[in-house]
Amino acid sequence: MKLKRALKRMILRCVNVLAMLMVVQTANSTCVWVVHQPEFPTEANKLKKIS
Repeated sequence: MKLKRALKRMILRCVNVLAMLMVVQTANSTCVWVVHQPEFPTEANKLKKIS
């Protein structure tokens, strides 16, 4: 039971880290669409390399 819970936590941490990496990548890149760029969350501005 403890092993199952520990495995679940480790998987959730990995998913959380991957999600954070995707937000950082999105904050530092431009939109691939030529015509439309969706609104960018203001919370993600803190993760930009260039302010």
